[in-house]
Amino acid sequence: MSIKTSIIIIAGLFCASTQALEPHFAKYQLSINGLKIAEETRTLHKLEDNFFYTANAKTTGIAALVKKYSVAASSSFTIDELGVDDISYQIMELEDTQVKENYSIDINSKHFKVVSNLTKTQPTILTWDTKPGSVVDPLSLFLALAHDLEKAPDKTEFFYQVANGQSVKQHHYKKTGNQSISLNQKTIKAIKIEKIGDGDKLEAYFFPEYQYLPISIKQVKNGRDYHYQITNYQLGTL
Repeated sequence: MSIKTSIIIIAGLFCASTQALEPHFAKYQLSINGLKIAEETRTLHKLEDNFFYTANAKTTGIAALVKKYSVAASSSFTIDELGVDDISYQIMELEDTQVKENYSIDINSKHFKVVSNLTKTQPTILTWDTKPGSVVDPLSLFLALAHDLEKAPDKTEFFYQVANGQSVKQHHYKKTGNQSISLNQKTIKAIKIEKIGDGDKLEAYFFPEYQYLPISIKQVKNGRDYHYQITNYQLGTL
């Protein structure tokens, strides 16, 4: 799994279904085999009925000396009776100041369509058909999951259509119960979620006291241990 995949896979924030999402600011740290390699800042804004979620990540420490790598992503969406439903998504990946990947899409789940926009690495307009229901992106995916965890506490199976600018795929997750984990030198109870199906093992832990924000993501790929953990969280934005 690439640094970009590790960085963009995590997102999520939700409070009670009768309330609006609260604007927030959070920082995360990505480690591979215990070595800290990147930091990311995520910010949620709201304007009327629309939400805007941004993520900015970059390599740090020894990793930054080897290669300067950064990812900027943004997602806009609404929340309706079906949950989180995307409007647009874009991501730009820079490697030593050079654009490595850049994708941008517009999403209309009511018309069952996802349409790409022209970018440097996406020179043609592509269209994907979707199934009935909402559509999310890699940035809003765990937000949609957090929404369902709060709204349907007895539900254990979760399915999402995920559009990333290159494809639209079905994701399947399963709630496996509560588990004690360490956060800021304290032991807390978090909701454990596992990804089901082909691919590498992934587990995520959601903390209700942080508005169901995922506070820890663990994945094993090609013999490497990837760990993405929250280091700072606060309501409101800076």
